[in-house]
Amino acid sequence: MLRSTRIRRAILVLAALVFAGVAAASLLFPHAMAVPLGYRLDNVDALSEFRAVYVGLWLATAVLLALAAKRVEDPLLGDIGALLILGQVFGRLVSLVLDGVPGPRLWPMCVVELAGGIALLIVRPPPRS
Repeated sequence: MLRSTRIRRAILVLAALVFAGVAAASLLFPHAMAVPLGYRLDNVDALSEFRAVYVGLWLATAVLLALAAKRVEDPLLGDIGALLILGQVFGRLVSLVLDGVPGPRLWPMCVVELAGGIALLIVRPPPRS
């Protein structure tokens, strides 16, 4: 375990920026964001579902991570952010077992999610005095 407010804050801010960026791009360019993932957004229901996750949930995750960065001394917020990120990894592992091996475009995302989630759990703020 590493005790560093500065490193933990940097990880939280970086993760918040990534999630906010994906949310913004998905809001503005949903079809362009969906195609590399194999999604076909060919009706209102598909667009609604895509925006619910890629805009709504990712933006909420970005806000949580930014709040955790601001209040980095309170580890719970960052830990909840890590749980959300690692939940994606868990879902990918379930899909790997149930559905098979995904294409090469998804592996880098999984690696980054795993590294970011674990880093948030390893890098802890110093204990409060």
